[in-house]
Amino acid sequence: MKATTSETRTAGRPRDRRIDEAVIAATRELLATEGYAGLSLAAVATRSGTNTPAIYRRWESKAHLVHEAVFPESLATGLPSTGDLRTDVEALVRGSALLFSDPVARAALPGLLSDLVPHPELHRELMDQLWVSRIGEVQQLLDDATAKGRVRRGVRADHLLNIIGGSALLAVLTPGQTVLDEAWINSICTLALEGITT
Repeated sequence: MKATTSETRTAGRPRDRRIDEAVIAATRELLATEGYAGLSLAAVATRSGTNTPAIYRRWESKAHLVHEAVFPESLATGLPSTGDLRTDVEALVRGSALLFSDPVARAALPGLLSDLVPHPELHRELMDQLWVSRIGEVQQLLDDATAKGRVRRGVRADHLLNIIGGSALLAVLTPGQTVLDEAWINSICTLALEGITT
């Protein structure tokens, strides 16, 4: 979506990746210091050494820019399946903790989630990066464990991912700055495993 939109606007002219990288870096820096509400594309342009038209040629809105700065496409990586149920579930929990512990993500999420309402395609892309893209491989993990008698029949990957990712997201959005540390990881991992195992 991000590349398609901007490439359509600049058909026949390759994007300068140096500008992209400078804008992304400036966006992350400003999110950390100003928060989502205080972030302006004019400030991003000034800090990155470009101009707002150049930014709008690449990202159609502030929400699209922040989405790419905080949740790059590289997030949609495969699950490192080890064959050990606890190890693989812990990897999912740890990955969520790492993602949502990022100060930039914490600063961006409340405002970004609100601004996703008029951009359903961007909302779908974010959900795909964080959860949907992993449903197939997590379901295979669960099915394999079910065949070995370790997981109850009928356990769905989307439910497990919602519990893990939703717990991390809620921790970020709840006042009080919950720390997604080893104790949190172990607690969520135990709750998830006790909920699905035989």
